[in-house]
Formats: sequence, structure tokens, C-alpha cells
Amino acid sequence: MSIGIRNSFRLTASQTVAASTALVVMGSNTTGNSFQFNLGVAQRAHIRGVVPFTLGATGGYKFQIVSSQTLTNFVNTYIVQDTVTPAQITGIQTSSAAFANALAQAGNHFLNFDCDVLMGSTAGVVSLQFACNTAANSIIALQGAFMDVTFL
Repeated sequence: MSIGIRNSFRLTASQTVAASTALVVMGSNTTGNSFQFNLGVAQRAHIRGVVPFTLGATGGYKFQIVSSQTLTNFVNTYIVQDTVTPAQITGIQTSSAAFANALAQAGNHFLNFDCDVLMGSTAGVVSLQFACNTAANSIIALQGAFMDVTFL
């Protein structure tokens, strides 16, 4: 990819993870719409997204930006807005790991995130994945969720 090229991903149908803690690629429920992209050796990308989602009364959420290969640099900032309480859950990550919360507020919430990644010495695939924090209930990523990737 050339510098400044942008790819956009949009969830065209809501996607449910039913009572499972196993991460799945967002958008994998619709053909050709998975929230994943290839990143070349020593290539940098900036990822930005908004994911509206629905939770049951228990179960919570789990999100992760996953790379199939080792990243040389990773910085992710996120805000989850609990619209029921209301409250904000914030964080900064310097390595790829799931960020999760046992949020027990049935209703609609949303995730905002900004992430900068630099691929290491082997090209790989980077994806946004999600699941339930505990297998007690379901999480639904709502239609209209999006992720923009700018190759730098």
C-alpha cells in the first residue's frame, strides 16, 4: 500500500457473539466485509473506529486489535461509553491484548478507539475482534460500526 491510502470497513449487518469468550473477527458474518487488512514488513497504519454494541444484563465485552505477526510498535487508546449508567471506561495499551470489562448494564453502548501499529519483520494481517467477557450472555455489534485504516 502507498502512503496515505485509506481503507474503510463498515458493518452492514449486526453481528452477534452468543455467550462465548472466543474472539471473532468483526464483520466476518457478511461476505467480503471482515474488519481485517494486510500490513507489509515495517509498514505503519493508523486505525480508528466506532463500534456501537448491545449487551445483556451480564456477560460484558471484550475487544482486541490482533496481528498475525509480531508488531514492532503498538499504541491503542480507547473509550467505552456506558450509556445506561452513564459512565466512561478508558484505557491506553502499548501491546496488543484484549481489553475487557464485566459491564453488567443491559442496553446500548459504544467503543471509540485510535490505534497506531508498525509491523515487524514479517508481513501479517491485522484485525478487530470481539467477544463476551464471560460466557453468561451475548454481545451484538450493531450495523453501522466502522473502522478506518490509513497506511502511513
